[in-house]
Amino acid sequence: MLFYKNPPFLNCVKGDCVEIELKNMKIWGIIEDFYDELPDDLDERKVKPILGRICSSPVFADRRETDFLKWVADYYMFPFHKLLKQIFLPLIGSDNALIGETSPEKHLNVLCKAGKLPETELNPSQKRVVDSVLARWEKKDYRPVLLYGVTGSGKSEVFAELCRDVIKKGKQILYLVPEIGLTTRTLQHLVGRIGSPGVILHSSVTKKKRFSALYCAINRHASIIVGTRSAVLYPFFDIGLIVIDEEHDGSFKNFEPPYYHARDVAVMKAAAMKIPVVAGSATPSGDSWLNALNGKYHLEIIRERANNKPLPEIKTFAYRGDLYIPSDLVDIVSDSLKNGDQSLFFLNRRGFATIARCAECNAIVKCPNCKTALIYHKKKDKLVCHHCGFGVSPKQCGTCGGKLVFEGTGIEKLFEAVEGYFPGANALSFDRDSLGSAASFDKAVKDISENKYQIIVGTVMISKGHNFPKLRNVVIKFADYLLGFRDPRASEKCFQQITQVAGRAGRFGVEGRVFAETIYPDHYIWDYIEHNDYEGFINEELSWREQLGFPPFTRMITVRISGNDEEKTDEFADKCYEMINDFVENASLEDVMVYPPSEPMLSKIQNRFRKNISISFPKNAKVAAAIRKCLWKIEKKSGITVTYDVDPISEN
Repeated sequence: MLFYKNPPFLNCVKGDCVEIELKNMKIWGIIEDFYDELPDDLDERKVKPILGRICSSPVFADRRETDFLKWVADYYMFPFHKLLKQIFLPLIGSDNALIGETSPEKHLNVLCKAGKLPETELNPSQKRVVDSVLARWEKKDYRPVLLYGVTGSGKSEVFAELCRDVIKKGKQILYLVPEIGLTTRTLQHLVGRIGSPGVILHSSVTKKKRFSALYCAINRHASIIVGTRSAVLYPFFDIGLIVIDEEHDGSFKNFEPPYYHARDVAVMKAAAMKIPVVAGSATPSGDSWLNALNGKYHLEIIRERANNKPLPEIKTFAYRGDLYIPSDLVDIVSDSLKNGDQSLFFLNRRGFATIARCAECNAIVKCPNCKTALIYHKKKDKLVCHHCGFGVSPKQCGTCGGKLVFEGTGIEKLFEAVEGYFPGANALSFDRDSLGSAASFDKAVKDISENKYQIIVGTVMISKGHNFPKLRNVVIKFADYLLGFRDPRASEKCFQQITQVAGRAGRFGVEGRVFAETIYPDHYIWDYIEHNDYEGFINEELSWREQLGFPPFTRMITVRISGNDEEKTDEFADKCYEMINDFVENASLEDVMVYPPSEPMLSKIQNRFRKNISISFPKNAKVAAAIRKCLWKIEKKSGITVTYDVDPISEN
């Protein structure tokens, strides 16, 4: 803690972000508290004054926000001061001044005031859910609500109605979505339904606009705040409801320190603020489903689509090659094109080819910074690493000078093949490389909605929350490839992805049809997917995980160790393992498993070698606290980085 004099003319209060001097450098800090007397060992003559007030925030001004952020830092094992720095750094310039407009009126330009949408009446299923939730809120029952509604059931209209009720009472809404591409449409829908202004918060918004958005939110000019996972960490004064849309989505997990999960953090934030939280999905996560079964969450269910049409039947076809599409399926899509309907071909792989191999010596071209094969992008005519961004023109083999051949299929190759199957049809590639900006993404969604394209070839970006009126057919290539991963959640993730992609079909007037290519046709997920039986699947899936002692029935922490020297990294990982294992044995912690250091699939990224130590333990607060205490004792070593992934959802 640092002490500074508070000049009266600055009118500083708790939580203010201020400019101070430390070791002849101007830096910024946040006022935690005021004291009438200095500690005995501090000379008043050496106490410097605060240089200036930068901005006000609820951190430290609102004890609930303080306690919440300290919980985040403690639970996810990330220093509190570093967490605050991550939150405020995008708003503070190199000279410690605010990034953005100084005039309050200019901040208001970021407010979304979309036109009023036509009134819509909730159907009986939607109204039943809204009435049930509001009745509990009237009784101050703010237990989290999990809304399980099949794809196309109109969950967004339920959320909008609940938001309207909260805003009428003078409170704000924090609405979380998993992808940046969903923020604009979501905000426009909410503003159009409710009539109150709102802002967007995510990392692709420019720093100036992000500060203006935060200014409008903190000063209550915005009633609706739509953001991706980082928005849950921002401090606000007047939030009355948190909504988590597509709560199952893995994008809510932060894959760099702090490794927080925005869904879980949102639930804890709501508890700290004593406000309601609503999470929704057509394929809820196993964690949330178990919480509903155990009574920790209220479960609301909508089993019918809003258009009263049946969910699309999902038929399978066997894998016969990377670009194989059955002839009868080609005929079905061709007939749909004649009728003016759209078809989606889904493949969750970027680029043109997944491997560049030498035809002479069989060597695979790999990234010099990572232990991964380079991906060939035909549009750019480049071999690219999807992990560090390294790129090189494909010439010849670096080992023997032989000719390179490109193997495996990415979205670009599939797009070429589909154009060949259906010549003359307007086709669009819907992937991150083709739609590099938020503007191009929004335009593509608009063009598809207006039926300007009859064929869409897309990656996972297309599967999240979009409504395309004329989309009838969905063809999913490599539908169950995730089942081949060594991941306890592989079946759940696979079921979710297939169901979410399939759910794009037949959401309006047309009847949807889905065709999924299977590599593992005998796996039990197909017994449930073909009949859209999520409840049957997740109950069997959870029974397997309980027998095997996997999350969510146990807790996990992965100690992630990386270093620029492979041998030293391995030695340090072994030393950490011995220390953790000895602690568990000496403390007599029951049912705690410490797994030896292992290489993740991505064992070298950006010239750093990586090792993981996984710890599995019961859901017991005392055991968790003991393990955390042990892990904090891991000593720092030059060239080695140690981070802690609490509740990991991936080995990488």
